[in-house]
Amino acid sequence: MPAVKVLCIHGVGHHPNGGAWQDNWERALDLAARRVGQPVELEVAYFLHDHIFEHFNITPQGTLEALAKLAVSGLVHGIGDLLTPRPRALPSPGARAARGLTETVRWTAGMVVQWAENEPLRNALRTALADHIEVLQPDIIFAHSLGSLIAYDTFRHPDHKDRADGRTFVSFGSQIGNPFVRAQFAGRLEPLEGAHWYHLFNIHDDVLTTRVRITDDTFEEVNTTFDADGITDHYAPHYLSHESVSQTVWQDTLSGWRDRNKSRAARRQIRRGGSHERRALIIGINAYDDPEMRLDGCVNDAFLMSEILQENGFESENIRLLLDHRATAVEIWRRLEWLLEGTCDGQQRVLCFSGHGTQLADYGADETIDRVDECLVPYDFDWSRDRAITDDRFHDLYSQLPYGARFTAILDCCHSGGMTRAGGAKPRGLSPPDDIRHRTMKWDAKNGVWVHRRPGNANADLSGNKAVRRIGYFGGNGQRRLMRSTDLLTMDNRTFNSKCDELAHMGPFLPVILQACQEDQLAYEYRHGVTSYGAFTYSLARILRDQEHASADLIRLEQLATHRIKQVADNQVPNFVAPGPRYDSPLFQNQ
Repeated sequence: MPAVKVLCIHGVGHHPNGGAWQDNWERALDLAARRVGQPVELEVAYFLHDHIFEHFNITPQGTLEALAKLAVSGLVHGIGDLLTPRPRALPSPGARAARGLTETVRWTAGMVVQWAENEPLRNALRTALADHIEVLQPDIIFAHSLGSLIAYDTFRHPDHKDRADGRTFVSFGSQIGNPFVRAQFAGRLEPLEGAHWYHLFNIHDDVLTTRVRITDDTFEEVNTTFDADGITDHYAPHYLSHESVSQTVWQDTLSGWRDRNKSRAARRQIRRGGSHERRALIIGINAYDDPEMRLDGCVNDAFLMSEILQENGFESENIRLLLDHRATAVEIWRRLEWLLEGTCDGQQRVLCFSGHGTQLADYGADETIDRVDECLVPYDFDWSRDRAITDDRFHDLYSQLPYGARFTAILDCCHSGGMTRAGGAKPRGLSPPDDIRHRTMKWDAKNGVWVHRRPGNANADLSGNKAVRRIGYFGGNGQRRLMRSTDLLTMDNRTFNSKCDELAHMGPFLPVILQACQEDQLAYEYRHGVTSYGAFTYSLARILRDQEHASADLIRLEQLATHRIKQVADNQVPNFVAPGPRYDSPLFQNQ
């Protein structure tokens, strides 16, 4: 009978050695392993870390003070996301942070913040775990909740990364993928060197857990959905005894490394469903429900961009259109999942949006307005975050893409306001209703006028980062711009670059972004004879086609940036942003 050495790392809470919790974990582990049908003997040991936190005097009051301190420091948005329960169904991003939190969530949030802020604590945890692994030499490491952060932090640190080599790592009930946590790793999670990593994910676990989207042969996310009555869906034994854990972790482990790789490759192929080299999602919305919001040229833009893409190597069956009433927030999120899920190196993904854009003010963790986000306006937009396409959720889909992927977003809308103007071209942006606008205003009693209240810049220091051509990267008025992953870029430049060097990555994946205008301008419609288009879309298509039919391979972003759109719209200058290497590469790379 083979023996498997298992090391368990607990999460937040009191976990005494020899306690009933260890019996529960071991019964769950044994059940899942024996379900495979092969005899196995488990040698289970534990890494206990309560005493380390106690040494640093981490108390409930301290966790609340940590949250308050970081809220004032400018990381409030990341904390807000950390505290916000993940949605159970598309598209809602969850209830506001300060309401309805259980003590488990509050305590976990505070401990995670303390872990992130206290480098001596993190160093002590890393050293203790590394020493523990060196002595025990486990085959599999199961890490729950905060324990998964401790383990991943250890395995990614240059001094201890060899501790993962040749082992299986299983994270569950984990906050590793949370934006606030990812920001501690310079905005990006990477696979573990020499280790097989399984991430167990339960959509009903609301204790700050998130998916982890890594495309690598050594990583696999495992669906461990359960929804237990009368007990938190964060409960470790429910994860450990799940049938999916038997079918993946234990089946692979007990069948050996060679067969493990074959079975994992087969499961990846099934999930990807034959992922294509090129995919595109095109959204065009004319028929907004409010008559004053309606546009004329967006559906024409959608078909025009489909023509351009097909002229440049995209197959029609790999291009999906969402038009008018079908382009609801729920349907857009579903199609974005289709567009980006499982994207590999060398594959192209294109998103085109023609419709309204706007700015949406929202509350932070302390229930005060702390930010203004650019957003795309779906058909059923109602000035709530539930029915808006904002980057604080979108970056979960693109920020972990492999660096060799090619993702381009073409956005023909604006975010500086504007509504239909009688007798003139229609701008593609919405001005908020007065009650929404009030969120970003304050009364200047001295001068007797209402003035705009400027939210803090997401991270002013990043303007000097050399990794990206930051033309219009961050909003001048402090708004968080679409598709820039600003929630993951909370470090100052020097710290960010140092952390990237330490972790051997380049930060979050950044797409190529082609926007119709600068942040303080309007994106207009253009009437070509009797046919309406977006001025930007029409000009872009003409530039690409003028170079020779089907030759966007020859057009570099840097060349596009020199063309002026004023030929069809006054006071409208496109805004292009790209990672440095992509700025000089073809817009659409024919394979």
